[in-house]
Amino acid sequence: MVSVKSRTVSNMPSVTPITPEQRYQMIAEAAYFRAQHQGFCGNPAQDWVEAEAEIDRVLLQSGQNGLSPKQAFQQKLEAQLRELDILFDNLKLQASLGKAELRTELEKQLELLGQKRSAAQTKLNELSRRTETAWEDLKGGAEKAWDDMRQTLNQITERFR
Repeated sequence: MVSVKSRTVSNMPSVTPITPEQRYQMIAEAAYFRAQHQGFCGNPAQDWVEAEAEIDRVLLQSGQNGLSPKQAFQQKLEAQLRELDILFDNLKLQASLGKAELRTELEKQLELLGQKRSAAQTKLNELSRRTETAWEDLKGGAEKAWDDMRQTLNQITERFR
C-alpha cells in the first residue's frame, strides 16, 4: 500500500476546511502515486477508489473536511459507487465484444453484480434519510454491501481479463 499521508497533510491548510477541488487534486495525486508504485500496471479505477478512501480518512482524522461523520461517510460511498459504475460499464462493453460463450457467462456475472449494486444503492438511500445521530446503525450494513459488491466486481474483472 502506498501512503500519501505525510505528503497530503503537509499540503493542507491548517485552519479552514479544504475545498472540493483541493480534495479532488489530493485524490488525483494519491491515485497517480499508487499507479506509479505499481508500474502503471494496476487498475486505475481501483487506485482512485483506494486513494479516495485514504484521503478521506486523512481529512477526517485531521478535521479538514468540514463534514459531519455521516456526510463524510455518505460522500465516500457515493464516490465509490460512481467508480464502481465505471468499472461495471467497462465490463458490459467487454461482454458485448466477447465471444458468445464468454459473453453469456460474463452477462450472468454482471446481472449478479447489478443486484448487488441495487442493494448498495438502497443502503445509501437509507443512510441519507437517517439523522446525524441515527445513521451509525446503518454504517456496518452499508460497508458490507459495498465490500460485497467490490469483491464481486474484482472477481469478475480478474476472471475475464
